[in-house]
Amino acid sequence: MTEDGFNSLLAMIGTNGQGIGTSSLSVWVKNCDALELPEEPRQQLEEFIDGLYQKIEEAEGTQDAFLNCEGSGLYLRQSAANHSCMPNAETSFPYNNSVLRFTAKEDIAAGQEVFISYLDDCMLERSRHSRQKYLRENYLFVCNCQRCQSQADEPDVTSDEDEYDDDMEHEDSLS
Repeated sequence: MTEDGFNSLLAMIGTNGQGIGTSSLSVWVKNCDALELPEEPRQQLEEFIDGLYQKIEEAEGTQDAFLNCEGSGLYLRQSAANHSCMPNAETSFPYNNSVLRFTAKEDIAAGQEVFISYLDDCMLERSRHSRQKYLRENYLFVCNCQRCQSQADEPDVTSDEDEYDDDMEHEDSLS
């Protein structure tokens, strides 16, 4: 393979690659969710899981080991789907391996474009300005989906979460 060919392949993976998520912890949580438990034990289990995630988040250096994806793959259908902040489809890894499931979130008519979100659920909840900033910095485009267009008149205000993240990064750089 030539250097130009390699660079083209790397650019294609960078542009269209899908993080492959496999996590023993997420499989365990999914199995816990499937348990049929009475209300009180269910609530105790959910509180335990929330606390576990909180401790993982607080423990420096351990979050990546438990929660991040383990690779990247190219998937024909997924890479053909464009982004929307109001996606009509989603991708998942239901078997905790590289098998990707592409699922409609609503009825999609023949000829209608299929959209997924390039953002995680938390990022989707943030302000239009924050979503646009993230997409510009990480995917090199400005989103013009229906949701972003309907929020175009809103002030360009950064979400509280972004301000907190920026403060934490600033504190880390001082230490």
